[in-house]
Amino acid sequence: MGATVVSLINMKGGVGKTTLAVGLAWELARSHKVLLVDVDPQFNATQWVVPAAEYLKWLKSKHTIFDVFQPPGGTSFSSGATAKTQAKQPTPRSTIISVKSGGLTLDIVPSSLELMKLDAAPRGTENRLRVFLKSVRDKYDHILIDCPPTTSLFSYSAFLASDAYLVPVKPDPLSVLGLPLLERAMEDYVERSGQQLPRLGLVFTQVRQTDAMKSTMKQVRESYPDDVFAEMIIQTTGVAEAVETNTPLQFYTKGGKFSDVRAALGGICVEYVARVEELL
Repeated sequence: MGATVVSLINMKGGVGKTTLAVGLAWELARSHKVLLVDVDPQFNATQWVVPAAEYLKWLKSKHTIFDVFQPPGGTSFSSGATAKTQAKQPTPRSTIISVKSGGLTLDIVPSSLELMKLDAAPRGTENRLRVFLKSVRDKYDHILIDCPPTTSLFSYSAFLASDAYLVPVKPDPLSVLGLPLLERAMEDYVERSGQQLPRLGLVFTQVRQTDAMKSTMKQVRESYPDDVFAEMIIQTTGVAEAVETNTPLQFYTKGGKFSDVRAALGGICVEYVARVEELL
């Protein structure tokens, strides 16, 4: 079977989804072969993991997730790709970037703003991600998909390609409103596809120890018993700087309570692996 494929998804934006996706991917990379797939048109995970100069160079002759969604023999490839690349279908070698940091290696399928062009793609496009990942599953232990905070072609494609999904939750009342929306979206996807997708769990993100957040976390734990991970990611300053320097949170040391974040990511990773093994 190869890698376990898990989508990180929440219908509410600004909940630390990419922070969790990138942090968990790097943490898993300590002892596993990991592929991170960015299907968010905002491509925040890509910007964090891949240095800008390398990304811009890649766009000139290689593929992104945009090309994975293109039909075989199609001509609507990345605008920056060369004619030689346009004539070819995306392959793992032309689509996956290997990035090294702190002695670790993380592979990523980069995203692109061009995904916006595919919002009204022809029928069948939603299966292309699943087909592509099937071709590389044997090379990895874990594949994480960073999804957009919307019900869209890209989220549905991730659903079809995944074995389970993981939900980052910012424990404030407005963000928690996204959970029922997510459940309805999942029900719709199940109805459309005829396949079930188990929920791996919920991870609290951007946590501040205020009375309001403590109360919200208590309510979520009561509403979703056994779903909430033990560790949580606290809100900390310096994440933007870590992104700008393409530094994993595990290795970022300037400002903020990053020792707490590193410990939390370690705990989340251990529980993640245990849940994957138990569920699948």
